[in-house]
Amino acid sequence: MMEVGEWRRSSPSERVAGIILAGGASRRMGANKALLSLNGESLIERTVRCLEQVCGRILLSANDPDSFRHLGVECVPDVYPGQGPMAGIHAALMASDRPWNMVAACDMPFISPALLGALLGLAEAGQGQGDPAAAGPEAVIPVIQGRIHPLLALYRKETAAGLERRLQEGELRMTDWVEELDALLVPEDQLEALMGCSPRKAVFNMNRPEDYEEACRMEAED
Repeated sequence: MMEVGEWRRSSPSERVAGIILAGGASRRMGANKALLSLNGESLIERTVRCLEQVCGRILLSANDPDSFRHLGVECVPDVYPGQGPMAGIHAALMASDRPWNMVAACDMPFISPALLGALLGLAEAGQGQGDPAAAGPEAVIPVIQGRIHPLLALYRKETAAGLERRLQEGELRMTDWVEELDALLVPEDQLEALMGCSPRKAVFNMNRPEDYEEACRMEAED
């Protein structure tokens, strides 16, 4: 069993790429969510900063790279445009040269290196595998308040093949794809023990203007 805090490392893991999903249309928000400011920093800047602490390479899944050139981060356009987050994950996995890939949506302003590091530690430990010789899970996905969070999770590069098949067939439900993976689903209490705090705030996401207002309130309270 991995002890609390064991995930911490002095430098980012070169075995992991960070994939930031910033290709959504933001229709409900009415503005590009990635560029909204929170405490003087855009959401996309916060996400890049967080992932850089854990991941050795950062890939930005976006179809409008001009909006993000100031970040100095490699942008990857969708191979299958208009097909939602699965298309973004697929394109970035195809571009990645790392065995593990940490996916994070850009509309989660409170993701933390502690949560990302806990997921990575579990992936490297291969927890939940009955065969010690097994390569380990294909994905490590948090389960918080009874819901899986596939847009804040770790995936092996090889899972891109299943994504491509589903995209070609027009099967775009994330949960259906996740169900076919050999995924390690990490319960909330285990994450809390590894992080030393509740993971619930980390999965708060913004879709509507009122969510943005709530995020601003949460940030002011810290």
